[in-house]
Amino acid sequence: MNVFELVNRELRIDKKKFFTLACISGLANAAVLAVINTSAQHVSDKEDTLYYLAIFVVIVAIYVVAQKQLMFAATAHVEQAINNLRLKLVEDIRRSELSTIEKIGKEEIYTIISKELQTMSQASTLFVIVGQASVLIFFTMIYIAWLSLAAFILTIFFVSIGAGLHLLRSREVRGYLKKSFDKENQLVTRLSDLLDGFKEVKLSSKRADDLEKQIFKLSDEVAETKIKTQSIYSSDFVMSQSTFFVLTGSMVFFVPILSSVYPDVVMKVTTTSLFLIGPISNIVSGIPIFANANAAIRNVIELEEKLKSNIPCHQEEAADQLPQNFATITLSKLHFTHADNGNGGDKSFAVGPIDFTIKKGQTIFITGGNGSGKTSFIRLLTGLYPADGGTINVDRRPVNNNNLESYRNLFSAVFSDFHLFQHFYGMGEVDFEEANSWLNYLEMSHKVSIKNQGFSTTRLSTGQRKRLALLATALESRPICIFDEWAADQDPGFRDKFYTEILPRLKARGQTIIAITHDDKYFHLADTHMKMVDGMLLPSNGISKEVITHAG
Repeated sequence: MNVFELVNRELRIDKKKFFTLACISGLANAAVLAVINTSAQHVSDKEDTLYYLAIFVVIVAIYVVAQKQLMFAATAHVEQAINNLRLKLVEDIRRSELSTIEKIGKEEIYTIISKELQTMSQASTLFVIVGQASVLIFFTMIYIAWLSLAAFILTIFFVSIGAGLHLLRSREVRGYLKKSFDKENQLVTRLSDLLDGFKEVKLSSKRADDLEKQIFKLSDEVAETKIKTQSIYSSDFVMSQSTFFVLTGSMVFFVPILSSVYPDVVMKVTTTSLFLIGPISNIVSGIPIFANANAAIRNVIELEEKLKSNIPCHQEEAADQLPQNFATITLSKLHFTHADNGNGGDKSFAVGPIDFTIKKGQTIFITGGNGSGKTSFIRLLTGLYPADGGTINVDRRPVNNNNLESYRNLFSAVFSDFHLFQHFYGMGEVDFEEANSWLNYLEMSHKVSIKNQGFSTTRLSTGQRKRLALLATALESRPICIFDEWAADQDPGFRDKFYTEILPRLKARGQTIIAITHDDKYFHLADTHMKMVDGMLLPSNGISKEVITHAG
């Protein structure tokens, strides 16, 4: 797929309009050269000179209007097509599963959405220019072959003036491009929120909706800024071309009035070379841009196909709702297998089968060595990984595709590889007093403040950012809170506070606590203590207040 097919797929462009504008602009461009050379043959006749001058002015005016409209329309269509494609990719990412994102890789997604789409955008105006240049070169190459080398030197003089003017005005364009670049950076930041915090997004439909809306808004702003930037560039280009025409016209129309001597061959070479140098430079500079743009399009389409091929078929909008005030969540023979990647790297690893019941209001500790399957179990429990078999029941209601989103909304989590959102996505108007109360309680008020529905900064240590993530979790007040090695990055004093004060405080609110931990000093505070061993969830050998069931 090339850029023309992409634009047509996204917008269904009016081909007749583009073809008409291209014909008018091309004919006017070629007619300028014809009028100048024809008028040069009648320089001795003042009336004929004025007649051709009038025709020249009309043709240049037609060219300026048609060319500007054509370039602006092409730019606007390409940018809008890219914007539509970007929004579709964001929506596909949001609807994808965690395993799909992990398989593709965040780096590839970042690169394609930022760099590759930008490459396509940069080539938008050049498509029109190169097409017209090809037509002009064909005719002017035949004509210039008959002209002398000495006269050609004078043509270089005029080309240098026009090129210098264009380069001078291009500085203004670079200023606007910088503004466009800054807007795009803001968009990349929001996309980073979506991808780095993907697990947290999947666990909150409100957060996902809010974040998606902000990305859509920024994406629209990027498109508008780029269209304006390219419009200014188009105007500058047309201005430089018009300047070349005026310089050439001055030689033909005004010099003969002031002097009766004017070498005919110099005049022809000047006008012809002027028309030839521009098209050649456009085509030469456009070849690599075309190649890069088409390669970028292929990469974008491949990403689009990867995302769409793994999006679940169910419609989340019509999903069933599970009770937020559940009594039990029961896992029955639940299992999941990480497939072998087939390249000699990671081996397949199985989690389960697991039989386990979670009761509302419990505090559950899960321990286990590195690689035992704790993280995979949590992702399986929260619905972030699709089970290969077995069932999850919420108060005897099975979790399936129709209520999976509602099930995920039961959980809030601070994962070991957590992402801290600077903005409180999906929380609506946060209670300022409650937020500041938690900020003081977590001993972070000297580092961070709450403003504009978010944190004033997230540039903190891992332990401090974990405290802010816990604060956000507390404000969400979901039925189940998951903490994956949360205390590992805290100092001994605050680690003790986490187990002896914070977890009981959350439990007192009726929330269920699931904590992955190695802090054996506090195991006695759990209602249930389980251990992961080679993908199996087993009761710990230590004393536990309540062990519901165990893996078979």
